[in-house]
Amino acid sequence: MNSSFASAQISNFEDPRLTLSTVEADWLIKTDKTERPQVGSSSATLLKAEDELQFQGELAAIAGNEGLVGFAFVETPLSLDLSAYKYIEFYAKSKEPGVVYTLTLKDEQAQQDTGTLTFEQEFVVGTEWTKVKLPLNHFRAKIRGRIVDGFQLDLQRVRSLSFQINRSNQESNSPIPLQFALDIGSEVYVTNQD
Repeated sequence: MNSSFASAQISNFEDPRLTLSTVEADWLIKTDKTERPQVGSSSATLLKAEDELQFQGELAAIAGNEGLVGFAFVETPLSLDLSAYKYIEFYAKSKEPGVVYTLTLKDEQAQQDTGTLTFEQEFVVGTEWTKVKLPLNHFRAKIRGRIVDGFQLDLQRVRSLSFQINRSNQESNSPIPLQFALDIGSEVYVTNQD
């Protein structure tokens, strides 16, 4: 067999994935209590197991705001060009079904006069490990939780990735305070496989 033909065949079967983050990445926890203490008193922890991240805590409101605000997230820095890819993919499970989580990306446009510009996509997983696949062209621009027009995610300059939970995204009858626990598989990656 011709060796150049053999190498071409092998390359066709390569997994076209690029790893964005792993358990070992530098993850930073932020909550409304640390970022905007006037609106909430949420708490969160991040445990790094061998093959998963365990993001858990409680969305809690300060007196007077009726529990309608609150957020917590874990974020890791990136410096990647994702323009050649279609999807972000990872495995996740939630302690409670029906809890809405958000995957958020930031690019070099993040600092705006009215707040931090993020690009977000929500997902829900059950209590068993589930593959989550989010199209990169479906991320919506937001500032302080509100959709904004006129911004497009610059996939050539992605600077961070985070997993979030926001009180405003939950069902109106969800408990206050809201206990949450999201387990994320050992690897978050981008792929072109449908």
